Amino acid sequence: MELIQSKDNAIVKEVRKLKEKKYRNEKGQFLVEGFRFVEEALKSKFDVPLVLISEKAEEKLQEFQNKNRLNDKLKLYIVKESIFNTLCNTETPQGILAVVKKKPINMEADKGFYILADRLQDPGNLGTIIRSAHAAGASGVIMTKGTVDVYNDKTLRSTMGSIFNIAIIEDEDLIVLNRLRNKGFKLIVSSLEDSKCFYDTDLTGNFIIAVGNEGNGISDEIYSMADLKVKIPMPGNAESLNAAAAASIMIFEAVRQRLTIK
Repeated sequence: MELIQSKDNAIVKEVRKLKEKKYRNEKGQFLVEGFRFVEEALKSKFDVPLVLISEKAEEKLQEFQNKNRLNDKLKLYIVKESIFNTLCNTETPQGILAVVKKKPINMEADKGFYILADRLQDPGNLGTIIRSAHAAGASGVIMTKGTVDVYNDKTLRSTMGSIFNIAIIEDEDLIVLNRLRNKGFKLIVSSLEDSKCFYDTDLTGNFIIAVGNEGNGISDEIYSMADLKVKIPMPGNAESLNAAAAASIMIFEAVRQRLTIK
């Protein structure tokens, strides 16, 4: 197994580039850190072409190899500790990172429900929404133009591995959204005006729940397309809910209703 000891090594240079969104988009790849996250990637249907382990974590290598069935195409390298740390975003790296190829989405489901993230800016909010959507069995998470990059390290960590288990669809031109609506999916947006109580909404059919920007809410373009306008009752009279909290409330109300009719 090769030991990488130079910061000018070609592999190190290519991996370091993936810390930037520009290169992630160009290469169609992203990075994941930590033993649990790398193992989730290896268990998934995503292609993992490269794994790097720091010298400091080398004693865990045998256990890692025994625990995970590594395919012949995967390249595994040991990296000098000081160089490895320059590739990581976490303050205290666990000593392992992997390059993962983005998985293209070929088609949308004909039934179920989706979450639409409309220009969300907080990585933690987007990651939590992806995690909740996965837990609830949603068909996917759709992201409009202006939404935070799902493949940056903070968003990825917030998904807790759910990124590998649910369809993530970047829909900058709203082509997917319009196609789903043409299939009969209803677009649900939150609104304080001309809206009905969210808990009075039938969520047993096919629908899309839109979650808006943390500061400005749903964009005018998405709002104008809404089939249903709803509001979550807040008897405590708080001004608003956190975007991820609001999304999770709506997601699991859909789960409750669907379980009830079974």
